[in-house]
Amino acid sequence: MEIAFDLSTIFTDNIQRLDRADLLKYSPKRHWAVAKSIDSLGEMSSKFHGWKRIITMYEKIVDHDEDQIVYIMWEKVNGSKSVLKGLLRVGYKTLYLTDNDQNQYMEKAMCILDFFIVQSEQRAGNGFKMFEAMLKAENVTADQCAFDKPSVAFRQFLEKYYDQKDPVMQSNKYAVFPSFFIGRHPTVPFTPRQTKRASRASSAVSSHTPSRNTSPIGRNRPRHDSVADLMRQETNFARGRTPVDPNSPTGVRFYRDQKHQQIW
Repeated sequence: MEIAFDLSTIFTDNIQRLDRADLLKYSPKRHWAVAKSIDSLGEMSSKFHGWKRIITMYEKIVDHDEDQIVYIMWEKVNGSKSVLKGLLRVGYKTLYLTDNDQNQYMEKAMCILDFFIVQSEQRAGNGFKMFEAMLKAENVTADQCAFDKPSVAFRQFLEKYYDQKDPVMQSNKYAVFPSFFIGRHPTVPFTPRQTKRASRASSAVSSHTPSRNTSPIGRNRPRHDSVADLMRQETNFARGRTPVDPNSPTGVRFYRDQKHQQIW
């Protein structure tokens, strides 16, 4: 993309790093080309990624609560013109993240917020050059970064150049890679929760399993005699009963009432 301004009059690098202080210094009133470059590249990036709104604009970066940094790749052409090749916007954010084991973290990470190379400048190594310049300037590695809504093309880029595979997608639309969590301590370690069905089954088993140290019959629980116990008691009762003389008054009365002789 061509812009009618010689950026070499204010920029010192072909991949120019601009923080909030730089952007305020290159205000639209004094250097309209800086805001124009950022806004034009931001609009092209949103259309390329299919976003419903433009997320990278000069005013949004300057007015944002958190400090953000924008990188612009450009090149001077004949006369007082420049060619815009790409844009990269980054910034530190505190994120709530979860790893593949469901451990939860609260981390302040370098976030890649917008990354775009003009289509006519793609497949020429410009994306790698720009991303490498950012990593070196911010003193981070690719696996230490968090990526805001990374596209399929961007994930392929990270796999090709930085061997970053299988991103861990987050509920906040960010993505990090498994190696991001190496050496970090979770804020909330994952604790497995027992399901209701498993809990009921466990309770049922424990309620039917007698304790090794207690009797099946509690100390204060009334004892129910078994049939064998009753038979033994009956035998003992019969053995201990005094025989009755059938010719005695008691024996005659018993025979008369029962119509049989005693059997014990």
